[in-house]
Amino acid sequence: MNKEDSMQFVQERLRHQHSTLHREIHLRPPTRVKRRFAVEIGKGEHRVFERVDESVHVRCATGSLWITHDGDPKDVILVPGETYRAEREDAMHVFALQDCILEIEFEDDIIAEH
Repeated sequence: MNKEDSMQFVQERLRHQHSTLHREIHLRPPTRVKRRFAVEIGKGEHRVFERVDESVHVRCATGSLWITHDGDPKDVILVPGETYRAEREDAMHVFALQDCILEIEFEDDIIAEH
């Protein structure tokens, strides 16, 4: 899986976990699993994660990242080895201040294929 495919998969899974319809059709909470991805991001690149929750953790493996959320005046800078847990459900913006490796971990529903 290349880096664009990985980022698209992460964004689709995060969108899925916040789908209202998806939540309404379950009588009991679905089984969840932790997913973890590492993606290289070049200096100056920007990624937006439209839907996040407190299960989303970001770790800077190399380089440096700037993280902010829509409507939040607080900015977070991560350097190698530092982590951030999403504190808001508003869109999370991640900017690469240097070439970096972004590790993102989140909880996801296990979907039974029919």
